[in-house]
Amino acid sequence: DAKDFRPEREKGIIVTNPPYGERLLEKEEAEELYRVFGKVYRDIPPKWRVLVLTSHREFEHFFGRKADKKRKLYNGMLKCDLFMYL
Repeated sequence: DAKDFRPEREKGIIVTNPPYGERLLEKEEAEELYRVFGKVYRDIPPKWRVLVLTSHREFEHFFGRKADKKRKLYNGMLKCDLFMYL
């Protein structure tokens, strides 16, 4: 569970493709997951990098922080963004 993640190293990388709220979860459930992940991110040491692939257009709002970089991609036929927190 994302809310239980506690890094044991000084640096690392997290790459995730969480549910978008289109197939696996309802939109509101996905948004709550993004909020939880954003809270966990605030406690991750500064040398960690986080990359999140999602089609949710308001991901940054629910995560609580603008990405340092963003790239447009496709996951199958679904238009997505890769949010990079460096």
